[in-house]
Order: sequence, then C-alpha cells, then structure tokens
Amino acid sequence: MASFKYIALTTSGKERKGSIQAPDANAATATLREQGLFIVKISDESKADTGLSQEFSFDSLSKYRSVSRTQLVFFFKQLSFMLRAGLPILQALQLSQTQVSSGRLKLVIGEMLLDIENGHQLSKAMEKHTDVFPTIAVNLMAAGESTGSLDSVANRLATHLEKKAALRAQTINAMIYPAVVLIVAIGVVIFLVVSIIPKFAKFLLGQGKALPASTQFLIDASDFALKYGIFILAAFFIGIVSLFVAYKTPIGRLKLDAFSLKIPVIGKLLMDGIMAEFNWSLSMMLRSGLTALESLRISGKVISNRLISDKLFMAADQILTGKDLASSLKHPAIPDLVIQMTSMGEKTGTLDQVLQEVGSFYEEQLQVGVKRMSAMIEPAMILIIGGIVGFVYYAFFQALFSLVSKG
Repeated sequence: MASFKYIALTTSGKERKGSIQAPDANAATATLREQGLFIVKISDESKADTGLSQEFSFDSLSKYRSVSRTQLVFFFKQLSFMLRAGLPILQALQLSQTQVSSGRLKLVIGEMLLDIENGHQLSKAMEKHTDVFPTIAVNLMAAGESTGSLDSVANRLATHLEKKAALRAQTINAMIYPAVVLIVAIGVVIFLVVSIIPKFAKFLLGQGKALPASTQFLIDASDFALKYGIFILAAFFIGIVSLFVAYKTPIGRLKLDAFSLKIPVIGKLLMDGIMAEFNWSLSMMLRSGLTALESLRISGKVISNRLISDKLFMAADQILTGKDLASSLKHPAIPDLVIQMTSMGEKTGTLDQVLQEVGSFYEEQLQVGVKRMSAMIEPAMILIIGGIVGFVYYAFFQALFSLVSKG
C-alpha cells in the first residue's frame, strides 16, 4: 500500500487536503470520488523525493498539452446541459472535471474551481486560460453571466465551435487537393528531366545528326534544369522562407492576406469561409447580449485574415462615431450581400437571425465551391501532366522518325 497526498474539492466547493492509503493512484482517486470529493491534484508521497511523483506526471506535463476543439465542444455542451438541469456553476464544473478526458482541461477546470470558490466569476476564471479558451468564449460567457442565460450561451458556443471546426476542415481540404496534385505534377516533370530525357538525349546526340526543333528544345531545357536545378531549388526555398518571415510582420501579413483573397478560385473559397465564420460569430454574440461594438471587436480577434480583421476593428471605431453597422462594414473586401443583408436586419430588428442565415448561405457556397474546384482541378491537372508527357513522346518520336528517314 502506498500513501498519496491529495488536494480535492467537496460537493460544496470547499478545498480539502489530506493523504490516503491505496494500492495505486487510480484506486486512491476512486476511493476519494466515492467520498464525494473531486480531485485537483494527487501525488505519491513515497516518490516525492525522487521527483517522479504522480503530481509531476499529471500536472507538470499535462499543462503543456493542447486542448482539442472536440474537447472544448464536449465541455461546453456538458456545461450547458448541467446548468439547464439546475446545477450551480461550481457543481457543474466539478462534474465536468470528472468527465473530460484531456489532462490539460482537467487541470484548467481545477484552477477555475479554486478561482470561483474565491469569489471570481466563471468568465474571469476562464480569462486566465486564454491559451485554452478562445477570446469569443470568454466574452460570451461574460455576456451570459450578465444576462442570466449562461446555459443558452454555453450551448450556442458549443455549436459555434463545431461549425468553425467543420468550416476550417472544408477550407483546408480545398487547399490540400490542388497542392497534392501540383506536387505530383512537379514530381513527374522532375522524373522526366532527371531520368528519362538524358538517356534519350545521349542516344540521339550519339547519332551525330541534326535534331528537330522540338527535340532540341526538350534536350536544352533538360540540360538547363540539370545544370541550374540546385540554384532553382535554392531560390524557391529562399522565396518560401522570405514569405514566411514577411507573414510574421504586420505589413507583410496584411499584404499576403489581401493577395490570397485575389487568387482565382482559391480567393473566393477563402472569402466564403471568412464570411461564414464572421456572420455566425456576429449573430451568436448579438443574440447572447453583446453590443455591436463589442461583437465587432471580438470578431476582429477571431478572424484570421488580417485585411478583414483590420476592417472589423475600423468598423467598431466608426460605430463609436454614430454610424450604423451596415455603413461601418462598407469596404471593397466585404461582399455587398453582407452589407445589404445587415442593413435589412437592422431596419427590421432581426439582425441576429439575418446574420445567421447569411452565414449559412456562405457555408453552402463554400461547400459548392470546394466540390466544383475538385471537379475542375482533376481534369485540368490530367491535361497538364498528359500534355507534358505527350510533348516528350512527340519530341523523341519525331527525332527517331527523322533519323530513320535520313538513314
């Protein structure tokens, strides 16, 4: 039997410290839970001097792990359910801590319990863990506390996080497919240049006869690639690193984000994703009791594209001068549909509902765009790769026929 030190919370939220004899940490935890205690920390006293305690493995390592979007969705859905069932926030968090599987989230909930026990509100406790809870979550929970609708806000937040994760997955999938096809095309060209063309060139040049223009062009292009290929790759690598470094600067990120929205096909997909997320977020925040000013400022932090993000911050400043939301959002990068629907929502008093529908519209546009792009890229890349391979065959067969006819 080993001795374990523990810090736990009672059902009333009071902290209790002590020690317990048990075969292992899991048995100790189970015994304490049967006593109605919720574990915050537990450590093996016999290993305290060696630095190999259970507390180290649970606390010191777990705090460096990230919390997945799925875990956050589960946490907020569970919290919403328990609050609707009438449980006080302290007890709801205690139960949540026993249900989540993420060690990092368990630690965070434990720290939040201590903060709430010391008189802090839930939003203030969450604010200390911005690396786990997004800014929008902290602000929405604060709004829910002020309006007395914390359960509804938690449920909306869970739905929002689910939609955002699905939206991000769709956008990433849209970018992955053309990237993979492009890499395959580059691989085919490199294989032809390095392996196939030089062998045929050696044979044809050994005949000592003039070659057709297409064949000579192919051989010259292959020689150039082999001779300067290392410099081309170096230049490409330097270009990628330069773009990465530039993206880390405010001006560079602004310009690159603005450029990304102008890329044919890809830019429209990115804009559809941004507008879906923006309208959903704004709708949810307005419905949860936040003002348009607060909602725009939070949206500015949530949207990753710097061009749109900066415009949202500017729109928030314009609202302070007395402008309405629709007029504040006017910008060449913001689609007219969003401006018009926002104006209509303001006039009819159904802004949150209108924005929700606009977000759903852009989500559908994104889905259609991804499918359409996939359908377009596949035949286009087949034609490109086929054209390259076909030209190689044409050039060499033309050379062979030329040699045969002259022979």
